[in-house]
Amino acid sequence: MGSIAIVGVSFPEGSEPLDQVVVERLGRARTVVVPAAGPLADALLALGLPVLMYGDLGIAGETPGSAIVDVLLKLSQDGDVVLAAGGYPFIPEGVIAGLLARSDASLEVFPVFSPLQVLMLALDIDLTADVDIVDAGALSAAGLGGRDAHLIVTGVDNAAVARSVGAVLGGSYAPEHTAIIAGCSANGGFDLERTTVGELASVKRVHRRSTVYVHPTQIEPPGGFPELVRIVRRLRAPGGCPWDREQTHATLGKNLIEEAYEALAAIEHGDDAEMTDELGDVLLQVVMHAQIGAEEGTFTIDDVADTISAKLRRRHPHVFGDVTVKDTDEVLRNWDAIKRTEVERTSLIDGVAHTLPALMYAQKLSRKAAGAGFEWEDIDGVWAKVYEEIDELRATSPKTPEAADELGDLLFTVVNLARKMGIDAEEALRGTSAKFERRFKDMESQAADNGAAFSELGKDEMERLWDSAKRREAAERGDEQR
Repeated sequence: MGSIAIVGVSFPEGSEPLDQVVVERLGRARTVVVPAAGPLADALLALGLPVLMYGDLGIAGETPGSAIVDVLLKLSQDGDVVLAAGGYPFIPEGVIAGLLARSDASLEVFPVFSPLQVLMLALDIDLTADVDIVDAGALSAAGLGGRDAHLIVTGVDNAAVARSVGAVLGGSYAPEHTAIIAGCSANGGFDLERTTVGELASVKRVHRRSTVYVHPTQIEPPGGFPELVRIVRRLRAPGGCPWDREQTHATLGKNLIEEAYEALAAIEHGDDAEMTDELGDVLLQVVMHAQIGAEEGTFTIDDVADTISAKLRRRHPHVFGDVTVKDTDEVLRNWDAIKRTEVERTSLIDGVAHTLPALMYAQKLSRKAAGAGFEWEDIDGVWAKVYEEIDELRATSPKTPEAADELGDLLFTVVNLARKMGIDAEEALRGTSAKFERRFKDMESQAADNGAAFSELGKDEMERLWDSAKRREAAERGDEQR
């Protein structure tokens, strides 16, 4: 199969001959195609070149570019083909794009002054659409505009630069998205080569002074996790969202806690749509922190994913290794033992985050201390400690530091009692709080049904409504009144 070239022939003034470089390029072709009879065809025939006109090939004046592509591809099966045009190679719309899409070889356009000239005038770019022209040295994922604009990347001087460009583009375009490389050929023209964003990231060779063209996407954003990462990067980029650009790890810290609790509420509600939404908010916090880390050069979202993946493999030797376990308790013991080998700790209870909610903080400390052997022999010892702490609290005066201290002791002991009884204190208290909320709202509803303002009821009436709310709840659950 031969090559295909598009050659523009400029006619010099007077009797001067045609440009010798152009003549030599035409002379290497097995077939030279010209649009129609006229000065160009006459000049090339006079040089003894194998000229065929559109009419000779069955191409009429209104023939679409796709039909011309068909003819040129068929001719190239027997050798090199040149499509010649007077002056700059203006040719019917769709010819160059069609040849690039359907030919396995690169396409030469000759002669032209710059790859931009080739791309802007020969690739049927709609100049009413946005065109972003960026030097390769200044290209960054954060600086990429919308994917609905034409993107031209200049200054691609070698394969290393091309691979770097491909890597950046890979963050915003699908690997199979089409790209065109326009590079200087040895005879003064430009070679056009069709590739993809994925292939560009591993290209081995490009011509000097190459330019890369990426056409606008004609498909919806790919969605999924990569799209979320791209969106966050865009929000944080120059020209993005002012609020997102101002955030730091510190300012986002409280958001992570809030979103986690809202996700927990969705889980408790059992609403899948709500859970999907709230878990997305949690994931957004992770991606935001990773993007800030990437901008600071400290870590990326890939580092986050790689770290947790390695940790999961390391802490599950019974899945990814040859360790055998008989039950969940043994899994948890192995987990804790592996954790202790991962980080150098000065205390057996190190590693518990002080920022945890108080009950969870107490539970984790209690569990670690018990695991180290600091534990009551049986639950009766814990009960005795509970009564002791109650008595000490009763002996204090309200609103004093001593009372606060003794109340803390009592709560911590109750957390240990919960652990001994196999109960999660955090979940137990959340459950009771939710139960109180339901019953209190029931009381308010009963008062409103009776035409009374709840806050104006007497204590006895409030107690009656409370008992009624309890009975109603028990009846709805089908269990005994508690």
